[in-house]
Amino acid sequence: MSSHVDYLIEKYLAKGLLIDSNLALLYLVGGHDSRLIGDGKYNKLSNYTLEDFRILVRLKSIFRKTVTTPHVLTEVSNLAGDLPELTKSACLKKFHAAFVRIDELHIPSMDAALWQDFHFLGLTDSGLALVSREYLIVTDDARLVKKLGDAGLEALNFNHLRQYHVLNA
Repeated sequence: MSSHVDYLIEKYLAKGLLIDSNLALLYLVGGHDSRLIGDGKYNKLSNYTLEDFRILVRLKSIFRKTVTTPHVLTEVSNLAGDLPELTKSACLKKFHAAFVRIDELHIPSMDAALWQDFHFLGLTDSGLALVSREYLIVTDDARLVKKLGDAGLEALNFNHLRQYHVLNA
């Protein structure tokens, strides 16, 4: 497993990293208040741990370039809308600061809708598929990783990164 993680990181290190929506939410909320991660009060973050946040921050720090798409940022904003009101307000105030150093790629929705698995993946993930040759997509969406793999594309399953981290800790 670790050799596959090493391979993907090495291959895309100079190209860049794209963090999928749920993990980008983890990055946003964790950067605001890491005590909210895994506390069981917010379903979207209940499956994550503080160590997951740390792994994500370390992964992002080794890449020279991090990118995103408007579709991912929209999902993050929408997911943040389900946070408790005070937390949501604070996180949305920090939204710009959290993502300002991330280059935004503009993927036309109609281009994403032409992706062969659009009917299965939807707009955001189809947009990720269109840029996955250029950037390492890191996601906890096993379905997305499988569909990309089926299409001859690559993505890093965050669960594999967790296992890799445990093996190398």
